[in-house]
Amino acid sequence: MKELEWLWPYPQSVKLTEPFPAPTELSFQGDSPPAIFAQDFDNLKNVSITKNPDAYPIELKSDNPSLNPEGYHLTLTKSKGTLSAGSSAGLSYGLQTLLQIIALSPGGSWSEMEINDRPAYRKRCFMVDLGRSIFPLPMLKRIIRILHRLKMNQLHLHLYDDEICGLRFEGLPFGKDNPYAMSMDDFSELVHYAESYHVEIIPELEAWGHVGSLVHHRKNLRGGEGMYHGSSFLICEEIFTLIKEMVSQVVKVMPGKTTIHLGLDEAEWFLGSDMPQSYTPSDMVERYYNILQEIGVAQNKELTLRIWADHAGRPVPEHIQDNVIIEPWQYWQARYDSIDEAVEKYSGKGKMRWMAGAGISVGQYRGAYHATRYWSKQAQKSPNIDGINITFWGTNDLESKFISLFSGAYHIWNPSSPIDFAEIQDYEDYDRTVFPIMHWWQGNFRDGFPDELRKDRGPMTHMGYYLWGEKHGHPVSPEGAEANTLFGHDFINE
Repeated sequence: MKELEWLWPYPQSVKLTEPFPAPTELSFQGDSPPAIFAQDFDNLKNVSITKNPDAYPIELKSDNPSLNPEGYHLTLTKSKGTLSAGSSAGLSYGLQTLLQIIALSPGGSWSEMEINDRPAYRKRCFMVDLGRSIFPLPMLKRIIRILHRLKMNQLHLHLYDDEICGLRFEGLPFGKDNPYAMSMDDFSELVHYAESYHVEIIPELEAWGHVGSLVHHRKNLRGGEGMYHGSSFLICEEIFTLIKEMVSQVVKVMPGKTTIHLGLDEAEWFLGSDMPQSYTPSDMVERYYNILQEIGVAQNKELTLRIWADHAGRPVPEHIQDNVIIEPWQYWQARYDSIDEAVEKYSGKGKMRWMAGAGISVGQYRGAYHATRYWSKQAQKSPNIDGINITFWGTNDLESKFISLFSGAYHIWNPSSPIDFAEIQDYEDYDRTVFPIMHWWQGNFRDGFPDELRKDRGPMTHMGYYLWGEKHGHPVSPEGAEANTLFGHDFINE
């Protein structure tokens, strides 16, 4: 069989001994495999799942209290296999590893092995930008399946921005001009679909800046420009009432324990006449936090606030910090220094929980992965970090930038991987080593097949505009033409 270094992401511990002929029939005993694996089992080559008593048996157990809740222990000997996990999620991750082992050895041999595995980070997140691009429901479902295969467990939905609103709110005009916006029923369906794949949906509703697609319909609520020519809210009572209504609609379809992201980044301060002149951004953060708790009480749900750290860090009142997650970001390999500064600033006992904003910005056209890897390595010892977020800003051509998610998921799961390529710094050398593995993975697990990604995503869009095709240069919805943000209409048509 191929070297198990192609397992993706690589487990925390792998021990191999003697090889033996790969079985042609497998039978599962103990716990039943999750229904979401049925198609995978049907697609297996040179091996079938059967109830034949002479088939190679694999014992499944999903409630081993000695294991990490998302961890698993897989052993394969010449006579049988066992897969023990700390939860149903851990069992799913172990089955993903087993599927890869089978795919790596068609008609060949297995090795007797013992794998002990668990995630380095509790939250492993991927963010898509519905506020500047389009992600139809089939595409979002495909992304959820991909995340599950890569052992990721959060999908962050940046629901709207200056250019587009990606969700149609009931009784409000937002999203109505976007032909690809989800209805609230679609959103509810997505949340339930994600749960079956152990993926938590993190909805982001911008509550200060990046709100051009909202103030397009409520022009009296625009305070002025944000940090990058977008729109900032006028901070006033009407804004708080509006955000409460929008968040209430979203929370209604979310599970009982939910994190709500309110953005609060890259905005300028414009204070309404109905607010005291002494009112500060810190007061605003506390107000939004209290609104979230009011909604939680009304809907009998436990809600946590998550916000961007912005360039200098949001001022969060000390008495609410235990239920707020702060998220600094940096996407550029050239700015490792700022990643080091953020890790030092936000790490520490007694400090707020935090997420590391990794991934790629809209300016990284081929995709990027080095910053994600660096965040993952540097933040391992932080006692209060929740996890790492692979952001995908501004566009929807995931098929051409898949390396950002594929590679990032590897480093988040196991930042200390002993495989040599995990330390390669040169982009060309890294690509030359990793792309063959990624193409093998995509070819065997068709959720990541580029043709099918393109089909599900629909037309390519970039910063609120169609890119290529008959609609090239036209805004997805009228808000995009009005936003006039960086990489907008002039850029598309120059």
